[in-house]
Amino acid sequence: MPSLTLLPLQESPGNLACLIVVGILGLLMVILLALMAYQRYIAGKRPVQHLCDYCGHMVAVVSDCHHAPVKEKFLHGICTECKSECRLVCAKCKRPV
Repeated sequence: MPSLTLLPLQESPGNLACLIVVGILGLLMVILLALMAYQRYIAGKRPVQHLCDYCGHMVAVVSDCHHAPVKEKFLHGICTECKSECRLVCAKCKRPV
């Protein structure tokens, strides 16, 4: 059969080197996926501290509507009390972060 000679893992002098490179790339992909899962499911649950421009403290942020904790998104948050988008304000001085 002529199609058997076109298989990628056919016997050749560079076959071992190719398998090693594929194995290393596969291992790096597994490590990358594990780090992404860690960031999303474990490290993403920790509260984030922000530096307030006005009072200078490292603070947790709250919503500007109810001063309730927020689920943070990029540059805005979701208020946990009213479930609407809100701006992030300092928990101590209540000014925008």
